[in-house]
Amino acid sequence: MPKLLSRAYLHPRILGVFTILTLILSWPLPIRIFSWVPGVAQWAFDESTFVWNIWYFKHSLIDNLSSPLHSDLIYYPLGIDLVLYTYNFFNALIAQPLHVAIGLVFASNVTVLLSTILSGYGTFLLVRYLLLRDWGLGTRDRESATRNSQLATLAAIAAGTLYAFASNRAIYATLGHYDMVTTQWIPFYALMLLRSLDATLAPSRRRKAALVAGVFFAFNGLAEMITAVFLAIFTIIVVIIHLTQPATRNSRSAFSQLRITLYALLLVGVVAFVLWSPALLPILYQFLTDDFSLKGWGEAIPLSVDLFGWFTPTVLHPLWGSDLVTELRRVQLRALEGGVTGFRDINTVFLGWTGAVLALTGAWIYRRRVSIWLWTALTFGLFTLGPFLQINGRYRFALDGVETSFPLPFALLHYIPIIKANRAPNRNSVLLMLALAVLVGFAVYWILGKLKNNESRIGSAAIRQRTTPILYSLFISLLLFEHLALPLPLSDARVPAVYEMIAEDPAPVSVMHAPLGWRNSFGVLGAERTVLQYYQSVHGKPMLGGNISRAPDFKMDYFARIPFFQAIVDVEKDGALTPERVDAARAQVDELMYLYNVGYVILALPIEQRYPYADTWQATWDFYKATLPLEAQPFWAEDGYEAYRVIQPQGSDEFTLELGQPGTFPYRGDGWDSVDTDAPYAQPAIWATDEQSCLYLPLRNLDETRSTYTLTMQVRPFDYPGSPPQQVTGHLNGQPLAAQDLVDDWQTVVWTVPPSSLRNTVNELCLDWSYAVSPRTALGGDRMIGATGVALPVDVELKSFADGAWISTFDEETGAPTDASAGRRGVNVTVLNAQTGEIVDRQGFDTAANEFESEALAAYIEQIAAGSPVLLASRGAAGDFLTEEAITQLRTLGADTTLASVQGSYFSIVGVKGAQPGTALQAVDAAEAYLWIGLNPDRRTLAAAVGTVRVTR
Repeated sequence: MPKLLSRAYLHPRILGVFTILTLILSWPLPIRIFSWVPGVAQWAFDESTFVWNIWYFKHSLIDNLSSPLHSDLIYYPLGIDLVLYTYNFFNALIAQPLHVAIGLVFASNVTVLLSTILSGYGTFLLVRYLLLRDWGLGTRDRESATRNSQLATLAAIAAGTLYAFASNRAIYATLGHYDMVTTQWIPFYALMLLRSLDATLAPSRRRKAALVAGVFFAFNGLAEMITAVFLAIFTIIVVIIHLTQPATRNSRSAFSQLRITLYALLLVGVVAFVLWSPALLPILYQFLTDDFSLKGWGEAIPLSVDLFGWFTPTVLHPLWGSDLVTELRRVQLRALEGGVTGFRDINTVFLGWTGAVLALTGAWIYRRRVSIWLWTALTFGLFTLGPFLQINGRYRFALDGVETSFPLPFALLHYIPIIKANRAPNRNSVLLMLALAVLVGFAVYWILGKLKNNESRIGSAAIRQRTTPILYSLFISLLLFEHLALPLPLSDARVPAVYEMIAEDPAPVSVMHAPLGWRNSFGVLGAERTVLQYYQSVHGKPMLGGNISRAPDFKMDYFARIPFFQAIVDVEKDGALTPERVDAARAQVDELMYLYNVGYVILALPIEQRYPYADTWQATWDFYKATLPLEAQPFWAEDGYEAYRVIQPQGSDEFTLELGQPGTFPYRGDGWDSVDTDAPYAQPAIWATDEQSCLYLPLRNLDETRSTYTLTMQVRPFDYPGSPPQQVTGHLNGQPLAAQDLVDDWQTVVWTVPPSSLRNTVNELCLDWSYAVSPRTALGGDRMIGATGVALPVDVELKSFADGAWISTFDEETGAPTDASAGRRGVNVTVLNAQTGEIVDRQGFDTAANEFESEALAAYIEQIAAGSPVLLASRGAAGDFLTEEAITQLRTLGADTTLASVQGSYFSIVGVKGAQPGTALQAVDAAEAYLWIGLNPDRRTLAAAVGTVRVTR
């Protein structure tokens, strides 16, 4: 041990120790480093996503000189943005040399192992620095300076050991969450942030520390955006405690200290922003322009840490754990509330009994010196517990018959923009465990120091020499043992040979799989298996399906609306289909295969206990073979796969798309009305509903000898009084199209394009309109209540007929209707707030039954406050028992009714209490009485109606 701790080559030795421990505690990864990756096949295959990220980063940026923030290879043919996405840019960057020189899997594994090594080493540096300085007081710790610094080194090694090999990191690796394994820059950032505020350092050294802290902050942000949010919260804790330390305030003026702190933070922020901005700016733009917020609480409740989980070893422990696959299946069934009890998710955060006791010891002994780490542990510890306290899987508790829950601080984060995107409270453990490791380091330092100071009381010299190493080894062993996660679960990353065969095909075809699915953070459509996306790193062709973090709703809705994909989703889930579903799928399958230019269909056997598909794979295979135009026999069948070529028609270099006719939805990308058929301006067409609208046009056998092809489009812009001239331009497969000015009538727009702008596959035509406006905004409307002089603050709709009395108000933002009717037979009356349009009261009176109800109606109308808007709708024979008194009260609302006019008819009235008779708006009809008061109800944004689109020679 003295040799290990000698100052000569100390840091290489420490790195060597963490490297050896990493290789041992990652077993059997070191002997499978070229062909397996950490992960488990029965979970989400997120490990495959991160390996794919490394490949795609190079494929886009280097091989194709395109942005790595968008991919046309997944979610085909739509493509998908990779902005709000767990990319782990840092690993994708540093893995490239090994990716190119040795291989993709090896490069990925090295980044994972390196993150563990550097997590330990970074924590070692942080704790050693903290122990040798009384940072909280801004002075050098004289006691530590005179004491053997080897104690600080030993304590720092213990802290680094806990942080690097804590079981939360092993769980994240097992679940494939490599972004949450990339924790190495967190302690480095903490170290440099503290040094930037350390008054014992020269100003030049503080500036350098601030600059380096900015670099490490950016590294964290590039690895995982949410980690940067954690570090921002940590920075706030540091600054508050630093500025409120009594000794700090006494030694320097408050203004001077504030100036130094703000200067350091400015340097950190500027450097971090400059390095992170290529990824950060697109992220912020999408947060501000698109709605990717989580629905409700997202997965915050199941992804919270159970209070018992803090003290329960993880499933990976070789002694106290259990079968991982069985536990994962229990979690899935628990989510379905299938009578399964216990934690709602696999336990992610185990503090460790030894670690917890040592941390409490360090916190108590050095409570003022470690106040930053106490508050960090408390803050992020509470955050890991999620929005509501959970105890053994329960977050609702019965207290004397009253069901209640206990909100926690994480619930507040749910209401902070951007920060609320963190849907996994357990991820806060990366800061919790760092704080715990620091406190453990202080405890070990104190215990070893006490032992050293009392050596003279310990037996013989031989015993004294062994006591410290034995006790220290016991601490290290206990810390490692209780967090042990051996063997580390691995996922097979060997790519079936068929994909190399597909890669040799020069045709621009796409690939389709069974299972097939689309996944994002909000759910899964179908049975997505991300490892199939990873195989794309070999064949390089676009594929149906894919995995993404955040995506616009349209990206999932597109596939969910197509009958063929609906059938696949159903058969993968239930193993059975109705004849109607099969017929609908079969009717369009050939057309879809041609549209997407599917060249290969790969059928994969299920993975045991990976649901859905594990129990429906045979039915899925049968459906594929019965409907898809496949060759009779697979051209490759090994390792549980069957690979088929798709029989495609010869095809043509001409194509006609008749929008507005049935069946055109698969050809329409984002930016179109969702209806299947339409005829605006009395001609079949579909509205373009955004400033960019994309179409997919399949072409084959292009004649490269031709000078041009012709692209034509029938179009009529949305025109309204005072509308500006509409203009359309666009891109065809990324090549710009000339701008065309449109007139307010149907016209044919013509572009000539060279063959080089077209592809023998799907061609993406994106139309860019100079504006898109809502009819509600452009055409307006009238909310005036007849001639009363009073306007409604909201839209209302009334419909009176034999079987109903509908009264609806509409949300101003969304247009969502609210049922405002009492729903009774007879006369239904609804009173609104004149300023807000909110429902004040609603009552129903069965005037089809007796005169008493009519008298009650009259009395009710009489007591309504003057000036209140009143909505009235009749249902059934409401006039049968109406009295003259009731008619008189109706006239106080501005109605112009008589008893004779309403008997035998249905009536709807919108009036104002106290208005002159005849000024209200009313409808009286023997069949149906309908009223609408409001602005134009069409909230769609409209650019133009597009009819027939053609590509011709």
